[in-house]
Parts: sequence; structure tokens; C-alpha cells
Amino acid sequence: MWEWHIILGYALAALVVWRIILFFTESGKQNYQNLGKETFHKKMVKLGYIGIYAILLFMAVSGLVIHFYEALGLTKDGAHDIKEIHEFVFNAILIFVPLYIVGVFIAENQDEKGILSNMVNGGSKT
Repeated sequence: MWEWHIILGYALAALVVWRIILFFTESGKQNYQNLGKETFHKKMVKLGYIGIYAILLFMAVSGLVIHFYEALGLTKDGAHDIKEIHEFVFNAILIFVPLYIVGVFIAENQDEKGILSNMVNGGSKT
């Protein structure tokens, strides 16, 4: 089981790096350029995305630090302290995921028809 945790941690780190790269593409920049003109709800959604990306980045980096603590010159106690924070921050993910799923289904059924297909297909190409 622990091996899967480590493998999935590497996958998470790779996906976070990829998302950071995509953030700096033209499409990624467009998502956040006119944030001041958005509705309060849209601002909160976009800030929520930035927040979850920051949490996922922390989880990936802290997991790598825990895994490679000896090579980084950390003590076992230091790695344990990081592990405690790593586990605590994971609770934010446990809260975010169900809220995100509920929010997507509410949006799909109210004012954002097609949001699920846009997520799968990468948005409308207009």
C-alpha cells in the first residue's frame, strides 16, 4: 500500500508541474486576466482553484521532502514534523473534493449548462 502512496505522489507532483506550465500558456493566462470584471461567485471559484493548486503543490513538495529527507540533510524529527503538516493539509483536499463535485453538479443543473462536457473536452473552441 505504501508503494502506491509513493507512486501516486510522484504522479501528483508531475501533474502539478504540468498544471503550472499550462498556467503560463496563453489559454491559462486568459482564465485569470479579467478577474476584476467577474461576478463575486466566479472570483471565488477562480481563487478556489488557485488555493487548491497551492495545496496540491504543497502536498507534492512536502511528500517529496519527506521521501528524500536524508538526501536533503533533514533529521528524522524534521521529516516527522513535515509529515504531520502533510497529513493535516490533506484534510483540506478531503473537504474540497466533495464540495467541488457538488458545486459542479449544481452549476450544471442551474446556470452553466455544459460545464461537465467543457471540462472533459477542454472548453468550447470559439
